[in-house]
Amino acid sequence: MKTDQLIAILSQDDTEPRPIAPRVMSRAGLAMVILGTALVAALGIRPDLGQVVSDPIVLMKWIFPLSAAALALNASMRLSRPEVRQVPAQRWLAIIGITAFLWLVASMFAGAQDGLWATMKGNTLAACLTSITSLALIPMGVGMMVLKDGASSSPMRSGLFLGIAAGGFSAALYALHCNEDSPLFFLSWYGLAILAVGALGALIGRSQLRW
Repeated sequence: MKTDQLIAILSQDDTEPRPIAPRVMSRAGLAMVILGTALVAALGIRPDLGQVVSDPIVLMKWIFPLSAAALALNASMRLSRPEVRQVPAQRWLAIIGITAFLWLVASMFAGAQDGLWATMKGNTLAACLTSITSLALIPMGVGMMVLKDGASSSPMRSGLFLGIAAGGFSAALYALHCNEDSPLFFLSWYGLAILAVGALGALIGRSQLRW
């Protein structure tokens, strides 16, 4: 078959592409809900949750990861289209990351230096990192399978943002159980877990989302 004939055949194909975003949100979202419910059921919800959410600082344990997750998911979905190369959501995502980092640095200087590491480490560091990253892996994998149907011009960034989204939603779910309310703790380890899942997503996306 000649190239001109192939182009002519392809130009006659008016089949609507299957939308990516609804399938990612439904399938990966369902996986996150099921696994998150199992995690919360196993670990339990902190008994004082109703009281602590009135504290603006503690409330940031949900606002930061959920905001980052929503923006990253939007960026990942939009980048699944080949004509899209830049998305506004990634700028806002950068602002959230910089704000969290500056808050962390300010908290380090404001706290007592002799007990800085003890406060940052808390009592549940291992459980925090393990729970958030483990909970995010399957939803990210499900989302990655759907994203393969797209045609991202930047597969590494698509995977990165999908990983950040999964990590952010996972962190917000884990926060229902976590009673470590110091910004030194949740900014450090929630942030690290989200970035770790994002980095893994970038590595997977680099190879799996290439077309």
